[in-house]
Amino acid sequence: MRILGKGLRVVAAFLALGAIVLTAAHDIYAQQKYPSRPIQFIIPYPPGGSDALTRKFAATMSKNIGQQIVVVNVPGASTQVASRKVAESAPDGYTLYISSPPELVAGPALYEKLPFDPLKDFTLISFHAQLPYLLLVSTKLPVKNYAEFFSYAKAHLADVRLGSYGALSQSDVIARRFRKATGIDFQIIPYNGGSPAFNALLAGEIQGLFATPIPTRGFIKDGKMLPLAVTAATRAKLFPAVPTLKEVGVDVVDDASYGLVGPKGLPKNIVDFLHTELVKAMNEPETRAFIEAMGVEIVASTPEEFEKWLKENTKLWAEFIPTLGIEKTK
Repeated sequence: MRILGKGLRVVAAFLALGAIVLTAAHDIYAQQKYPSRPIQFIIPYPPGGSDALTRKFAATMSKNIGQQIVVVNVPGASTQVASRKVAESAPDGYTLYISSPPELVAGPALYEKLPFDPLKDFTLISFHAQLPYLLLVSTKLPVKNYAEFFSYAKAHLADVRLGSYGALSQSDVIARRFRKATGIDFQIIPYNGGSPAFNALLAGEIQGLFATPIPTRGFIKDGKMLPLAVTAATRAKLFPAVPTLKEVGVDVVDDASYGLVGPKGLPKNIVDFLHTELVKAMNEPETRAFIEAMGVEIVASTPEEFEKWLKENTKLWAEFIPTLGIEKTK
């Protein structure tokens, strides 16, 4: 009986140990399963602008992965508020950033101190889309093309002001480059995001603006804004009759672009999952058609290609920003 009792105790001990092992394995599996709760996509701009792109593919991606993706607008400080929020978040894949890569690479050239390192404090997932800026002017101006605008601006400089999405935003820097390249000393007025700048153009506070087609194509279609040139190296498919700045003799080439990044230390299995699902969502026929109708080109780069682009362009911005007379903000 004693032997039997001892044997039962041994069996019970093994069963208990097995239960502990199974529980631990279940906990590890639960931790590894991703995503198990809603994901946040942080956007560094106010709502009502280029976030239409993100909201579209996020909805498709959410449907595909069976988990909610919440798009959150966190504007401020030329994208730095959003950048810092993501950089300081836990590397668990639940707080991600729809970055503006040009503003990430411009940061070191524009600011004495940044609250993050654009190349070290993020995990790159994909440089996923790009599109040109348009030089848009009010249809109240007596011009029909770039040549007429150029002549009018030279003759009526006090009456022609350019707006931008905010001080030292990409829109602002392009306006400064345009001012230098044309030799016309435009006054540039920064607004707090795209929507306020569009309203200012419609109200006549400013007469021109560099903006992307996503939030402005409706105004163009309604005859409230006139596109005179595009900043890309080639003409935009959405506006084939509109010349590039290069074609009209202005040496400025630039694009708006979007990248998906997470905080430093994001596990590779999560990076791979997000990259695969992002590319899949953007290339679903209905979603792709919607995106391209906004004038957006799908890039869907690998993390490695994204890193190469960031490094090359960080060097490029460091070289040309001083030529615009912009001193680093302390």
